[in-house]
Amino acid sequence: MKIESILNKSRISAGIGILFFLIILSWYIWGQKEVNPAVMLKPDEMQEDFQFLIDRILARHPDPARNMTKEVWDKRIDEIKNELDSEKSAADFYFILQEFIAEMEDAHTGLVMLDDRKRLPLLLDWTEEGWTVLESGYGVEKGDLIVSLGGMEVEEIVKDLGGFISAENPYWKKFRANFLIRDEYYLKKLSLIKHNHVVVTVENIQGKRRKVRIPLVKKDVADSQMTNAEDSWYSWYKRYNDSNTFGWSLDHENNIGYYYLHACIDTREYRKSVSNFFKEVKRDGIGNIVIDLRQNAGGNSAVIDAFINRIQPSNINNYSNFTRNTFVLISNNTFSSANMFASVIQENNIGILIGEPTGNSPFAFGEVISGVLSNSQINLSLSTKEYILSKTYKDAIYPDYLVQKTRESIISNKDIQLEKVIELIKEK
Repeated sequence: MKIESILNKSRISAGIGILFFLIILSWYIWGQKEVNPAVMLKPDEMQEDFQFLIDRILARHPDPARNMTKEVWDKRIDEIKNELDSEKSAADFYFILQEFIAEMEDAHTGLVMLDDRKRLPLLLDWTEEGWTVLESGYGVEKGDLIVSLGGMEVEEIVKDLGGFISAENPYWKKFRANFLIRDEYYLKKLSLIKHNHVVVTVENIQGKRRKVRIPLVKKDVADSQMTNAEDSWYSWYKRYNDSNTFGWSLDHENNIGYYYLHACIDTREYRKSVSNFFKEVKRDGIGNIVIDLRQNAGGNSAVIDAFINRIQPSNINNYSNFTRNTFVLISNNTFSSANMFASVIQENNIGILIGEPTGNSPFAFGEVISGVLSNSQINLSLSTKEYILSKTYKDAIYPDYLVQKTRESIISNKDIQLEKVIELIKEK
């Protein structure tokens, strides 16, 4: 598949763009605009919001029933209309609608309820061994394995949360679970809260289990905790940064030029950074570049051009083309335009992908528009285009070398995915 055709197709559909990036960002920090999920809605208000949702989907979504039969789609609509026959809270209404939306299996279409509710201050990620604590505090230690929350086993939690997550593969569902399990209303939905605490059973690295009561905290406290912890989640090289979303460094010892891109935002500053990166790589005779997309949930697909024009034969900037080894780091958080970036690299045999499967299917929807359900004030993101990125995979972009994080790597702050790159370089 030619790069030009991939990128042209992607532009048509992956104007997923800044709009969806901002929606995704609001999912991460749960937004700043306050609404009241406890407000009670009358049946006619909910019916009006639901009809608006269905009309909007049918008018703009390319294939809303792709993963259902027409009969199932119509049956579910009737079931929901019948369920909205009595007064409900905005939170309960949200869960009814989002469960229906999740059945569409479109990761770009979903509902977001923004408010100032409390959070569970528990930072988690998936390792080879299971759901693992990323940061010590509130009685848990970095590297502890989650056994249960509120008496519910992890598998059951993930299954129940998955019913409300708009996703095309299990990797995105697991990634989103890291954040939704912190949310007060999801915790309430799963009946995990008792006296403003959640009882968490963890197992330390030696295999010893213990129970910890963790309180819910204010949103700004939890958000600050997450921001402060991010720097230790990934690469050794993050301390050399241009901004929060992109930056680079040179590792002369390992002959690596490392570039991280945490969001697909195509700006003049970004393109200048990429240009300077390749100039320095060329000047110092660096033989390998690493593009880190592990924290990138998408944005504007035009960011791909800045790299493709330099790592592929081109009549653009031909003097600075990089023709040696390219490695791309991916994770379950690699999504939307970042997923496209990884696909372009893989489908055209430009580089080697290392890490974990992406959170987005190559057979996906995109080009998101937004809206608000007027009575409940629930936010809507809705796909308007369908696209195909890869002929190789169906549910995700898979790495050429699968390298999963481990509890030990979390505890020791080792980036074993980047270590794999160094190992491969030494073998060449």
